[in-house]
Amino acid sequence: MRMIKAWRGCGVTDPVVLPLAGAFRPGFMIGLGIFLAGCLLLLLPQSVRAESGIQTPADGAVLSGVVAVRGTAEHPTFRKWQADLVLDGDESHATFLAMGDEPVRNDLLFTWDTTLYPDGDHQLRLRVVHSNLNYAEYFVPVTLRNGGAQAAGQPTEQPAADAAEDEGEEPSPAEPQERPAPEPRADAPDADRWIEVDISDQRLIGWENGVVRFDYQVSTGKPGFYTLPGTFSVYRKYEETRMRGNFGGESYDTPDVPWTMYYYGGFAIHGAYWHDDFGTPVSHGCVNLPVEQAKTLYEWADVGIPVVVHE
Repeated sequence: MRMIKAWRGCGVTDPVVLPLAGAFRPGFMIGLGIFLAGCLLLLLPQSVRAESGIQTPADGAVLSGVVAVRGTAEHPTFRKWQADLVLDGDESHATFLAMGDEPVRNDLLFTWDTTLYPDGDHQLRLRVVHSNLNYAEYFVPVTLRNGGAQAAGQPTEQPAADAAEDEGEEPSPAEPQERPAPEPRADAPDADRWIEVDISDQRLIGWENGVVRFDYQVSTGKPGFYTLPGTFSVYRKYEETRMRGNFGGESYDTPDVPWTMYYYGGFAIHGAYWHDDFGTPVSHGCVNLPVEQAKTLYEWADVGIPVVVHE
Protein backbone atom coordinates (compact mmCIF):
# COMPACT_ATOMS: atom_id res chain seq x y z
CA MET A 1 0.00 0.00 0.00
CA ARG A 2 1.30 3.49 -0.88
CA MET A 3 1.86 5.73 2.14
CA ILE A 4 2.17 9.49 2.72
CA LYS A 5 3.74 11.33 5.65
CA ALA A 6 2.07 13.97 7.81
CA TRP A 7 3.90 15.92 10.52
CA ARG A 8 2.94 15.72 14.13
CA GLY A 9 3.59 19.39 14.81
CA CYS A 10 5.43 22.48 13.63
CA GLY A 11 9.16 21.85 13.81
CA VAL A 12 8.73 18.21 14.90
CA THR A 13 10.70 15.80 12.76
CA ASP A 14 9.02 12.60 13.90
CA PRO A 15 6.67 11.59 11.04
CA VAL A 16 3.34 9.86 11.42
CA VAL A 17 2.61 7.34 8.70
CA LEU A 18 -0.93 7.47 7.33
CA PRO A 19 -2.73 5.30 4.80
CA LEU A 20 -3.07 7.12 1.49
CA ALA A 21 -6.71 6.19 1.11
CA GLY A 22 -7.64 7.76 4.44
CA ALA A 23 -5.56 10.85 3.78
CA PHE A 24 -7.94 12.14 1.15
CA ARG A 25 -11.16 11.79 3.11
CA PRO A 26 -12.93 15.21 3.24
CA GLY A 27 -12.90 15.43 7.04
CA PHE A 28 -9.19 14.70 7.19
CA MET A 29 -8.34 17.30 4.55
CA ILE A 30 -10.33 20.03 6.36
CA GLY A 31 -8.62 19.21 9.63
CA LEU A 32 -5.20 19.21 7.97
CA GLY A 33 -5.92 22.62 6.43
CA ILE A 34 -6.86 24.12 9.80
CA PHE A 35 -3.75 22.56 11.38
CA LEU A 36 -1.40 23.98 8.73
CA ALA A 37 -3.03 27.43 8.90
CA GLY A 38 -2.47 27.47 12.65
CA CYS A 39 1.17 26.58 12.18
CA LEU A 40 1.65 29.40 9.67
CA LEU A 41 -0.01 31.87 12.03
CA LEU A 42 2.38 30.92 14.82
CA LEU A 43 5.34 31.48 12.51
CA LEU A 44 4.26 35.03 11.53
CA PRO A 45 6.27 37.85 13.11
CA GLN A 46 4.54 39.56 16.02
CA SER A 47 4.52 42.86 14.12
CA VAL A 48 2.43 41.29 11.34
CA ARG A 49 -0.05 39.89 13.84
CA ALA A 50 -0.51 43.12 15.78
CA GLU A 51 -4.14 43.51 16.77
CA SER A 52 -5.97 46.80 16.86
CA GLY A 53 -6.93 48.17 20.24
CA ILE A 54 -6.04 50.62 23.00
CA GLN A 55 -2.80 49.78 24.82
CA THR A 56 -2.73 52.67 27.27
CA PRO A 57 -4.48 53.61 29.44
CA ALA A 58 -4.95 50.11 30.82
CA ASP A 59 -8.26 48.51 31.74
CA GLY A 60 -9.66 50.06 34.92
CA ALA A 61 -7.15 52.93 34.99
CA VAL A 62 -8.02 55.97 37.12
CA LEU A 63 -7.26 59.07 35.05
CA SER A 64 -6.89 62.79 35.61
CA GLY A 65 -5.41 65.70 33.72
CA VAL A 66 -3.94 65.19 30.25
CA VAL A 67 -3.47 61.57 29.16
CA ALA A 68 -1.68 60.04 26.16
CA VAL A 69 -3.82 57.39 24.50
CA ARG A 70 -1.70 54.82 22.63
CA GLY A 71 -2.58 51.78 20.62
CA THR A 72 -3.00 50.20 17.20
CA ALA A 73 -5.61 51.03 14.57
CA GLU A 74 -5.11 49.17 11.32
CA HIS A 75 -6.84 46.76 8.94
CA PRO A 76 -6.13 45.44 5.41
CA THR A 77 -8.95 47.67 4.10
CA PHE A 78 -8.43 50.54 6.57
CA ARG A 79 -10.50 53.72 6.04
CA LYS A 80 -10.22 55.64 9.33
CA TRP A 81 -10.17 55.30 13.11
CA GLN A 82 -12.28 57.17 15.64
CA ALA A 83 -12.06 57.41 19.43
CA ASP A 84 -15.06 58.20 21.61
CA LEU A 85 -15.84 58.37 25.32
CA VAL A 86 -18.88 56.28 26.26
CA LEU A 87 -20.26 58.12 29.28
CA ASP A 88 -21.30 55.80 32.12
CA GLY A 89 -20.85 52.89 29.70
CA ASP A 90 -24.03 53.91 27.85
CA GLU A 91 -23.38 53.84 24.09
CA SER A 92 -26.29 56.21 23.47
CA HIS A 93 -24.18 58.83 25.30
CA ALA A 94 -20.92 58.53 23.39
CA THR A 95 -18.98 61.74 22.76
CA PHE A 96 -16.37 62.20 20.04
CA LEU A 97 -12.72 62.51 21.12
CA ALA A 98 -10.45 62.15 18.08
CA MET A 99 -10.09 60.58 14.65
CA GLY A 100 -7.42 59.80 12.08
CA ASP A 101 -7.26 58.87 8.40
CA GLU A 102 -3.91 57.05 8.67
CA PRO A 103 -3.27 53.63 10.30
CA VAL A 104 -1.45 53.64 13.63
CA ARG A 105 0.64 50.76 15.00
CA ASN A 106 1.80 50.70 18.62
CA ASP A 107 1.98 54.50 18.74
CA LEU A 108 0.23 57.64 19.98
CA LEU A 109 -3.39 57.88 18.86
CA PHE A 110 -4.19 61.22 20.51
CA THR A 111 -3.66 63.34 23.62
CA TRP A 112 -6.75 63.59 25.81
CA ASP A 113 -7.59 66.36 28.28
CA THR A 114 -9.80 64.44 30.73
CA THR A 115 -10.73 67.60 32.66
CA LEU A 116 -13.21 68.42 29.88
CA TYR A 117 -15.38 65.43 30.77
CA PRO A 118 -17.41 64.44 33.85
CA ASP A 119 -15.88 62.34 36.61
CA GLY A 120 -17.14 58.77 36.81
CA ASP A 121 -16.82 55.30 35.33
CA HIS A 122 -16.78 55.44 31.54
CA GLN A 123 -15.43 53.51 28.55
CA LEU A 124 -12.90 54.53 25.94
CA ARG A 125 -14.01 53.20 22.56
CA LEU A 126 -11.74 52.80 19.54
CA ARG A 127 -13.55 52.16 16.28
CA VAL A 128 -11.52 50.99 13.25
CA VAL A 129 -13.57 51.57 10.10
CA HIS A 130 -13.00 49.46 6.97
CA SER A 131 -13.34 50.63 3.38
CA ASN A 132 -16.78 48.99 3.09
CA LEU A 133 -17.85 51.02 6.19
CA ASN A 134 -18.00 47.95 8.41
CA TYR A 135 -15.96 48.42 11.57
CA ALA A 136 -14.46 46.73 14.62
CA GLU A 137 -14.73 48.23 18.11
CA TYR A 138 -12.42 47.98 21.12
CA PHE A 139 -13.35 49.12 24.64
CA VAL A 140 -11.28 50.04 27.70
CA PRO A 141 -13.08 50.86 30.98
CA VAL A 142 -11.62 53.91 32.72
CA THR A 143 -12.47 56.10 35.69
CA LEU A 144 -12.11 59.88 35.45
CA ARG A 145 -11.30 61.55 38.74
CA ASN A 146 -10.43 65.22 38.37
CA GLY A 147 -12.38 66.51 41.35
CA GLY A 148 -13.79 69.47 39.48
CA ALA A 149 -10.46 70.57 38.02
CA GLN A 150 -10.92 73.21 35.34
CA ALA A 151 -9.88 72.71 31.75
CA ALA A 152 -6.98 74.81 30.52
CA GLY A 153 -8.20 77.96 28.84
CA GLN A 154 -11.75 77.79 30.25
CA PRO A 155 -12.92 81.06 31.84
CA THR A 156 -13.33 81.08 35.61
CA GLU A 157 -16.10 83.70 35.70
CA GLN A 158 -19.30 84.23 33.77
CA PRO A 159 -19.80 87.61 32.09
CA ALA A 160 -21.45 90.18 34.32
CA ALA A 161 -25.15 90.91 33.76
CA ASP A 162 -25.93 93.77 31.44
CA ALA A 163 -26.28 97.11 33.24
CA ALA A 164 -29.73 97.57 31.74
CA GLU A 165 -30.94 94.70 33.93
CA ASP A 166 -30.07 96.56 37.13
CA GLU A 167 -32.90 97.07 39.55
CA GLY A 168 -35.49 99.59 38.38
CA GLU A 169 -33.96 100.20 34.97
CA GLU A 170 -35.69 99.31 31.71
CA PRO A 171 -33.49 98.32 28.77
CA SER A 172 -33.79 100.71 25.85
CA PRO A 173 -34.64 99.34 22.40
CA ALA A 174 -31.56 98.30 20.46
CA GLU A 175 -30.70 100.35 17.41
CA PRO A 176 -29.17 98.74 14.33
CA GLN A 177 -25.42 99.24 14.43
CA GLU A 178 -22.47 98.15 12.38
CA ARG A 179 -20.15 95.73 14.08
CA PRO A 180 -17.24 97.56 15.69
CA ALA A 181 -13.88 97.05 14.07
CA PRO A 182 -11.93 94.32 15.88
CA GLU A 183 -8.99 95.33 18.03
CA PRO A 184 -5.94 93.19 18.75
CA ARG A 185 -6.14 91.34 22.04
CA ALA A 186 -3.63 91.98 24.81
CA ASP A 187 -2.97 88.23 24.94
CA ALA A 188 -2.55 87.87 21.16
CA PRO A 189 -0.09 85.11 20.18
CA ASP A 190 3.41 86.08 19.17
CA ALA A 191 2.88 85.11 15.54
CA ASP A 192 2.60 86.88 12.18
CA ARG A 193 -0.67 85.10 11.46
CA TRP A 194 -3.28 83.81 13.87
CA ILE A 195 -7.01 83.10 14.03
CA GLU A 196 -9.42 84.55 16.60
CA VAL A 197 -12.86 83.02 17.24
CA ASP A 198 -15.26 85.16 19.29
CA ILE A 199 -18.07 82.90 20.51
CA SER A 200 -20.19 85.77 21.86
CA ASP A 201 -20.15 87.66 18.55
CA GLN A 202 -20.12 84.50 16.37
CA ARG A 203 -17.16 85.98 14.59
CA LEU A 204 -13.85 84.71 13.17
CA ILE A 205 -10.99 87.11 12.53
CA GLY A 206 -7.82 86.30 10.64
CA TRP A 207 -4.93 88.48 11.85
CA GLU A 208 -1.75 89.13 9.89
CA ASN A 209 0.99 91.35 11.32
CA GLY A 210 -1.51 93.09 13.59
CA VAL A 211 -3.93 93.87 10.75
CA VAL A 212 -7.32 92.25 10.12
CA ARG A 213 -7.09 90.07 7.01
CA PHE A 214 -10.49 88.34 7.32
CA ASP A 215 -13.61 89.10 9.36
CA TYR A 216 -16.24 86.38 8.95
CA GLN A 217 -19.54 85.44 10.58
CA VAL A 218 -19.46 81.86 11.89
CA SER A 219 -21.59 79.32 13.72
CA THR A 220 -20.17 77.75 16.87
CA GLY A 221 -21.64 75.07 19.16
CA LYS A 222 -25.36 75.13 19.84
CA PRO A 223 -26.71 74.49 23.37
CA GLY A 224 -25.43 71.14 24.57
CA PHE A 225 -22.51 71.20 22.11
CA TYR A 226 -19.96 73.53 23.66
CA THR A 227 -17.18 75.17 21.63
CA LEU A 228 -14.19 75.03 23.97
CA PRO A 229 -12.43 78.35 24.75
CA GLY A 230 -8.65 78.40 24.93
CA THR A 231 -5.48 78.86 22.90
CA PHE A 232 -4.73 76.07 20.43
CA SER A 233 -3.06 75.54 17.06
CA VAL A 234 -4.06 73.83 13.83
CA TYR A 235 -2.56 70.34 13.80
CA ARG A 236 -4.19 68.74 10.75
CA LYS A 237 -5.86 69.92 7.53
CA TYR A 238 -8.17 68.15 5.08
CA GLU A 239 -9.58 69.55 1.86
CA GLU A 240 -12.47 67.16 2.41
CA THR A 241 -13.31 64.73 5.21
CA ARG A 242 -16.16 62.82 6.79
CA MET A 243 -17.41 63.73 10.29
CA ARG A 244 -19.41 61.39 12.49
CA GLY A 245 -20.33 61.42 16.16
CA ASN A 246 -22.96 60.79 18.81
CA PHE A 247 -23.54 62.95 21.87
CA GLY A 248 -26.52 63.62 24.08
CA GLY A 249 -28.60 61.17 22.08
CA GLU A 250 -27.97 63.12 18.84
CA SER A 251 -26.00 61.44 16.07
CA TYR A 252 -24.49 62.99 12.96
CA ASP A 253 -22.71 61.58 9.92
CA THR A 254 -21.68 64.26 7.44
CA PRO A 255 -19.70 63.31 4.32
CA ASP A 256 -17.38 65.55 2.32
CA VAL A 257 -16.96 68.29 4.93
CA PRO A 258 -14.86 70.88 3.03
CA TRP A 259 -11.77 72.86 4.02
CA THR A 260 -11.36 71.36 7.49
CA MET A 261 -8.67 72.45 9.97
CA TYR A 262 -8.51 70.50 13.25
CA TYR A 263 -7.08 72.58 16.07
CA TYR A 264 -7.89 70.56 19.23
CA GLY A 265 -9.07 66.96 19.42
CA GLY A 266 -12.31 66.82 17.43
CA PHE A 267 -12.74 70.62 17.33
CA ALA A 268 -12.24 72.07 13.85
CA ILE A 269 -12.84 75.10 11.65
CA HIS A 270 -14.54 74.01 8.43
CA GLY A 271 -16.97 74.90 5.68
CA ALA A 272 -20.64 74.03 6.09
CA TYR A 273 -22.70 73.44 2.95
CA TRP A 274 -25.76 72.18 4.87
CA HIS A 275 -26.92 75.45 6.47
CA ASP A 276 -26.85 79.24 6.08
CA ASP A 277 -27.38 80.17 9.74
CA PHE A 278 -24.02 81.90 10.16
CA GLY A 279 -24.07 84.27 13.11
CA THR A 280 -26.15 81.75 15.11
CA PRO A 281 -24.73 78.85 17.21
CA VAL A 282 -25.96 75.73 15.38
CA SER A 283 -22.92 73.40 15.19
CA HIS A 284 -21.91 70.31 17.17
CA GLY A 285 -18.97 72.26 18.65
CA CYS A 286 -16.93 73.06 15.54
CA VAL A 287 -16.58 76.51 13.98
CA ASN A 288 -18.69 76.60 10.79
CA LEU A 289 -17.99 78.96 7.89
CA PRO A 290 -19.56 79.45 4.46
CA VAL A 291 -17.72 77.16 2.05
CA GLU A 292 -15.96 79.85 0.01
CA GLN A 293 -14.78 81.68 3.12
CA ALA A 294 -13.58 78.39 4.61
CA LYS A 295 -11.55 77.75 1.45
CA THR A 296 -9.97 81.21 1.58
CA LEU A 297 -9.02 80.74 5.23
CA TYR A 298 -7.73 77.20 4.59
CA GLU A 299 -5.41 78.39 1.81
CA TRP A 300 -4.12 81.25 3.98
CA ALA A 301 -3.53 79.26 7.19
CA ASP A 302 -0.73 76.73 7.61
CA VAL A 303 -0.54 73.82 10.03
CA GLY A 304 0.65 75.24 13.35
CA ILE A 305 -1.17 78.58 13.09
CA PRO A 306 -2.44 79.68 16.55
CA VAL A 307 -6.20 79.63 17.17
CA VAL A 308 -7.58 81.68 20.08
CA VAL A 309 -11.20 80.89 21.04
CA HIS A 310 -12.91 83.10 23.63
CA GLU A 311 -16.31 84.17 24.88
